[in-house]
Amino acid sequence: MEEAYQKTTDYLEKTLQTAKDLWDKPYVKEFLLVVVAILILLVIILKIRKRFTPIKLFNNSAGIVSVTPSALNELVQSVCYSIGTTNRPSVKIYERRGRLCMQVAIKLEMGQKLADVSAILQDELTNACREHLGVEKLGRIDVKIKGFKGVLKKSPREDAQKEEEPTDKKEGINDPFSPIK
Repeated sequence: MEEAYQKTTDYLEKTLQTAKDLWDKPYVKEFLLVVVAILILLVIILKIRKRFTPIKLFNNSAGIVSVTPSALNELVQSVCYSIGTTNRPSVKIYERRGRLCMQVAIKLEMGQKLADVSAILQDELTNACREHLGVEKLGRIDVKIKGFKGVLKKSPREDAQKEEEPTDKKEGINDPFSPIK
């Protein structure tokens, strides 16, 4: 055990000494900076390329059938508009374990129930993918609420309290159409 520990420490010391010697040579810092910049650029290019890569739906006798993410995005948006979602949904489409998965982020209208809207949206998206695209391997369809749209209605209690208030307590209100007292 002691021998393995000694060999490991010797190896680490030699590695550190080599790294220090390399660091002191001219242009090594600039070279490492260029290598890191190239790696970052490659990662960015791969991310962008992955975003526009068509998603394989299925194979048939003539070949492979795939669809672009922008076409799927249009399909999801048309389904959202058909069920009454008036704002533009954000759609994230990905493939997991050979299944087409989606995450749809919408703004919920005031007065709509989250459970009802999400169930209808998920059912309609499932039907649209199966009918229009022929996708049988459909994965998760996640609905994400990114905000609310519209004005919140006042509670019925506030309306009832206003109706019960006598009108003569409102003397401070200047109403030109009220009868003169």
